[in-house]
Amino acid sequence: MKIGVVVDNEFDHDHRVQKEIRMLQQEGHSISVLCFDFKKTYKTYPNLNVKRIRIPKKVRDLLVLLNTNFNFYELLWQKHIAQFIKENNLDALHVHDLYLSKAANKSIQQSTRAIPLTLDLHENYPAAINSYEWAIKGWRKYVVQPKKWYQKEGEYLGYADNLIVLSDSFKDDLIKRFPFLKSENIFVHPNMPDFESYQDFEKTDYSVDFESDLPTLFYFGVVAKRRGVLDILPWIIELMEEGTKFHTLIIGPTDKADKAQFQSFINHPILKDYITYTPWSDVNYLPAYLKKITIGLAPFQVNAQHDSGVANKLFQYMYGEIPILATKCKAQQQLIEDSECGLLYDTKTEFKSAVKQLIESESLRKQLGVNGKQKLLELYQDKADRQFLKIYQ
Repeated sequence: MKIGVVVDNEFDHDHRVQKEIRMLQQEGHSISVLCFDFKKTYKTYPNLNVKRIRIPKKVRDLLVLLNTNFNFYELLWQKHIAQFIKENNLDALHVHDLYLSKAANKSIQQSTRAIPLTLDLHENYPAAINSYEWAIKGWRKYVVQPKKWYQKEGEYLGYADNLIVLSDSFKDDLIKRFPFLKSENIFVHPNMPDFESYQDFEKTDYSVDFESDLPTLFYFGVVAKRRGVLDILPWIIELMEEGTKFHTLIIGPTDKADKAQFQSFINHPILKDYITYTPWSDVNYLPAYLKKITIGLAPFQVNAQHDSGVANKLFQYMYGEIPILATKCKAQQQLIEDSECGLLYDTKTEFKSAVKQLIESESLRKQLGVNGKQKLLELYQDKADRQFLKIYQ
């Protein structure tokens, strides 16, 4: 089949989308991609047709800001998707994220090609936008009006023929809230890493300059209040004040709204000599970092957004045989309990107790790590990340 993939980012660093495309190509499908060009230089893909919409990033961000109440963003996408369908003579359309479904549906009608639409949900978007600081603070909340997306969700889901979601729990939640959705048209695709790529990374000498003689707590991903990082840093300081010795390594960009608070923690007189922060590192280096750390952190705030799926970092920790310390978000709690690969916490007291337990018991860490890797291998063996391919068979 000729499948068109639409994503409202630059595509080059969207590992979930790239993995899906590789899997579709392995099935023999021909893939074309429509994405943004923020006036940068991008690499070429010899086996992939990538069409980019050239637009200043600030203009795109403004259109997103207005997207709840004005259709400028949808009209932009509708125009380009319709053209994309015709130019590539597509047999199917695969768009990413809830807010693109209406534009995609109208584009199909405009193109006069009766092709199926698959909507790939990377998150519970209404819950997500209601947790973003840029959308809920100051004057922006009156423009964005994020709560309206709870009302729009059903309509936008209804435009798609098939849905892809992150977890069984999110699938069950959608069917419960929207009875018109059919189970057989919803496919679970967890955020599992590309196993073959990780093995290739390990064969290459990707060295990292991080070293510590102390046990190391590790967080890999966006640093933001909603991700729980700012919740646990005061607890980490308390643990150090109480005499527990360890290092903290954090890698990932910081949300603009949270930079000042995060920086104040980094500069804390007790923490500053026992924390390493790197704003960005290519995922190629992740296996090398995993060999140098002790505990993988997944401190996400418990809410409907984080309940919808398991973040890819948990699977990355499992790949590296690293014990996980995580909050009780529904999907990640189920994964950790089923695989016995980590410890869960609700409160500061439980967090501090779990950190001490993991630091003090090497045998516990090893067993949890082994359990996690075994569960991950079972998921690959069961082809848990290949179910969505049935859409195109």
